[in-house]
Amino acid sequence: MRALLNDLYNTAFKYDETVFLALESTRENGNWTNFLADIFIDIAFLAAAATAVASGGAALVPAIAFLSAILHDWGLGKDKPDGINGLNGFFAQYQAGQLAMQQAIDEKLGYLTDETNNYANLQAAWQQDLVFNGTTYTLADLANEDFPDKENHSVEYHKLYDPMYDHHRRSVWNLAIMKCCTYYENWHDHIGTEKRVGALLDYAQQKFYPAPEHKGVYLRGWFENFDHDYNYYELVWWNLGIDGYAFPEAAINILFVDDTPGHIINPDGLFYRSYVFQQFSTTKPEFFLSWHELSGSPGSDFSTNDDWVFTGGLFPKLTH
Repeated sequence: MRALLNDLYNTAFKYDETVFLALESTRENGNWTNFLADIFIDIAFLAAAATAVASGGAALVPAIAFLSAILHDWGLGKDKPDGINGLNGFFAQYQAGQLAMQQAIDEKLGYLTDETNNYANLQAAWQQDLVFNGTTYTLADLANEDFPDKENHSVEYHKLYDPMYDHHRRSVWNLAIMKCCTYYENWHDHIGTEKRVGALLDYAQQKFYPAPEHKGVYLRGWFENFDHDYNYYELVWWNLGIDGYAFPEAAINILFVDDTPGHIINPDGLFYRSYVFQQFSTTKPEFFLSWHELSGSPGSDFSTNDDWVFTGGLFPKLTH
């Protein structure tokens, strides 16, 4: 497990640079003064551990449960590594905190895997049964399972590593947007489409989103009027980038799977567009009920429901 976490952190550290550099390419470069990251524990492994278990590594749960217990202690303020608190928003300090976390975890696991006196350090640390995802585990459970290594058990290793890394990617984007970015109601426009259901959706997919200035925004609208030949709509779109600018190209190419809901334009993207705009905030965004979400079906132009459950994405504890 110690080797897996070091492997993961080395890759994740490089990925964090990708995120910050992508957002930094926002016009005017923006600023990071609102970035607070005293939640490395969440980014690192707590939710990722549950994901890893769900991926098929059930035999490894005792080890993950013990790691979770260690991290929960840090999350409550016990033995938290130096460098995690007081981050004022600059990426260099964010990376310093991540490295401090990595070093502290590695040192802790190194201490616990000392074989002296039949793993006396580990036995002292595991004083009581651990409850993880509703199941109780003992030290004997840990002793009776083998943790896969990368060289000899690659398939089982990646059942743990891959969901952890995927969780890290999603977490750091979620957090960076939530803490660094702001909404801005960019523009309103009035258009006419041919008089048929689905024509507005076609316009959004074929004309609106392909325009370079629209690729990083979130489009909503409402029906205004009609005549013999056309339906007329008012469209409005929002930015959610640094200082209220639209997301830059570098971020768009990583973030978005779709343009309109469910219309896939980038299978390698991390999130659906509406999810980013509706969830990556500390408070529930108000897009006004009169401005409707576009439809996810070619048989209609607008969604039948404009409300949604607000969670803050992976960080509900940061919402209010």
